[in-house]
Amino acid sequence: MDDITELVIKAKCTELVTRYCKAVNHTDDADFLAVWTEDCVWNRPVGEPMHGRDEIQRWLDNRVLDRVMRHVNGASLVKVIDEGHARGWSQTVVYGVAGTMELPAKMELPNMIVEYEDWYELRGDQWLIARRDTTWVFLSDADPLASGRLNVLTTAGEPGS
Repeated sequence: MDDITELVIKAKCTELVTRYCKAVNHTDDADFLAVWTEDCVWNRPVGEPMHGRDEIQRWLDNRVLDRVMRHVNGASLVKVIDEGHARGWSQTVVYGVAGTMELPAKMELPNMIVEYEDWYELRGDQWLIARRDTTWVFLSDADPLASGRLNVLTTAGEPGS
C-alpha cells in the first residue's frame, strides 16, 4: 500500500471519531447511527454490549436528552491493517450538565475521560466503526450509572476474524 492511500485511510477513520462526538453532542441520531456498520458491536462500561444499529437506536431512544454534553477529543491513533480494515485508539474528555439544553452551560469538572479501542472497516465507499470498546479511565461522581471499567470482549469477537 502506498503512503497516500494509508494517509487517506487514517484521515477517514480519525474523522469517524469526530463525527461520532459531534453527533452525540448534538443528539443527532441519524448522524450517530451513520458512523456504525449494520453489524457493529459497541461495548460500554455499563450494560451489555450492543450489537447492530437497531440496539444502538434503542439505547438512543432511552437516553436522557435534557442536558448539554460535549466530547472533547484528545489524542487519536489509527493503524491501517489493509485496504479494508484499520484499528484505532483515541481518548476523549466528556463534559455534561444535566437539566438544561441552554448555552452557554455552567462549566463543571469533566464527567469522565474515556479511551476508545476501535475496529474500522471499509463498507462500500465508506469507512465505518465495526466495533468500539469504551473504557472509563477517570470518572467523576457526576454519572450515577458509573460502575467501573469495561469488561472487554475476547478477541474472538473481533470483526474480520
